[in-house]
Amino acid sequence: MPLTLKNYTATLLPDLLLQAKKNKVRECDETEKGHFVAYVDDGNESYDVSLIIGAKQEITGQTCECGSKAIFCRHQAALIIHIANGAKTKLVAKANKKESAVDMLLQEVEPNDLKVWVKGLIDKNKDIEFSFIHRFSVKEQLSADEVAKIINDAVKAVIGNKKVIDGTQLKKLVELWSELLTPITTHYQDNITDLKAFLNFHIMLDTCIDFQFKVFSNSNKIPKFIETNLQKSVEPLDMLQVEEAWDKAIGFFVAQIPDGVNRVRMHYLLHLKNIINISTEQRKIKLIDCLIKQFEKAKPDTLTNGDDYCKIVFEIACDYNLFPKYSRVFKPIRFNNEHNKKLIGLLIENNHLDLSKKYCAEQIKYNFRDEYNLLYLNFLKTIYLIQKDEAALVPVVTALLPFTFDFDDYLFVSERLPGDERKKWRTKMLTRSRNIAYPHKKNGVTFYFKLMESEKNYRKMIEYIDSYTPYGIIQQYFERMVQADKTKLLEVMLRKSDDYGWGMKYEDKEKDAACFPELFSLFEKHYTRDYLKLVISSAEKGRFYYQTNHFIGYLKKQLS
Repeated sequence: MPLTLKNYTATLLPDLLLQAKKNKVRECDETEKGHFVAYVDDGNESYDVSLIIGAKQEITGQTCECGSKAIFCRHQAALIIHIANGAKTKLVAKANKKESAVDMLLQEVEPNDLKVWVKGLIDKNKDIEFSFIHRFSVKEQLSADEVAKIINDAVKAVIGNKKVIDGTQLKKLVELWSELLTPITTHYQDNITDLKAFLNFHIMLDTCIDFQFKVFSNSNKIPKFIETNLQKSVEPLDMLQVEEAWDKAIGFFVAQIPDGVNRVRMHYLLHLKNIINISTEQRKIKLIDCLIKQFEKAKPDTLTNGDDYCKIVFEIACDYNLFPKYSRVFKPIRFNNEHNKKLIGLLIENNHLDLSKKYCAEQIKYNFRDEYNLLYLNFLKTIYLIQKDEAALVPVVTALLPFTFDFDDYLFVSERLPGDERKKWRTKMLTRSRNIAYPHKKNGVTFYFKLMESEKNYRKMIEYIDSYTPYGIIQQYFERMVQADKTKLLEVMLRKSDDYGWGMKYEDKEKDAACFPELFSLFEKHYTRDYLKLVISSAEKGRFYYQTNHFIGYLKKQLS
């Protein structure tokens, strides 16, 4: 059901609406039919918010610069409440009336009077003064120093020396930058292979980013400004027909990826990734080869943002199926299992088994908790199985077992131990499986039931039924347990409580309950209905507090 101005109170979460009401909406305007924009003040911060509302009052689009990952943030919700309550109508009427009056006055006012008024306005507003000077004294060619000065002067005019800036101030600054720096971006786009035009464009971006590093703000307006200006150069680059010209223009960006200190310019790398996406196959291969060779020489592990650098270049190679060609270039990132899992998996797939073993050993060496080693131990298990290296496989499987409780692995290790050690190993694994905490509890439960099955110890198996035991396992071994001790099994089932804390999802619980009909049939087969009713009734009467488990509740319904 779509969110509308009528149903938002029933659709949005109560907590979200409560948070939204604490915000203040101001300067709300309808820029075109159904398209609303406003500032939303949240404490000391202010955010640029927009909503698109369809003919049936449904919300068809929304944006907010707060960066929230939620479908609707509290700032968008605040604007919905504002519009739904009708507070916006007067503002629109006032804005339209004001705009019309301005048009009329501009036609009637005397030029000299207008100049006097503009002069007074400029004297009171440094940012307008700065904008006016650069608008009416444009230079066709600027040096790199002049480009940087324009940006820094704009900062002084709008922000001053503040280190903490709010969204409103940053919005004003970026709008001023956009106005002042457009000629630089346009000149570069028109002269895409000219080094001086590129360097001015590069200094422009670098100076803006340098400012961002010096201040604190939770707004993403500067990164968006950088991205927008870079995006404008994608089409001119792609339209270059002469390969030498394309190589030259692309080479400007490639050369500037290292910043010469201890970082890489990720915005250039991501920009080139976008260019790769739209390039011809020949250009794709050429640019990727250039980026990877540069990456190989860069020693990313010494760079401040080297991990991100590694992930992006690795991602580019994988996206275009070039990993086999560059497989030895990439290395694991310490404590980054997601990256390492993909890298080592591809190395094994491409038969680089020795290199995979080396990387697994390095990660295990630096992990300070055993459970962090599971990913790499599983990789080593796969490698040693491929290599049929039984001697190396035993210690790896032994290290895995306290977490996986793979019964086949248990038998594999057990068969290779002498008598006394085998008994100790059996006791250790049984105790561990009984006491294992989340999230490996389910593995432990399955393991000790399989162990009892292998030893034909079904009386002990009955004793091991507890609140963590899935009903599916009880059904699996029911026939053997009921033959071992019919009375004890029923007693344990009546006493059993339910604890799904071992990580079952809702669908797993439903699957576990799906065995109830079959389990009921087994009870009917071995116990009479009257006997079951009598025993359940006695259990309920004989205790001050008694709560049946899910299956006994089901059993009672079937019996009645």
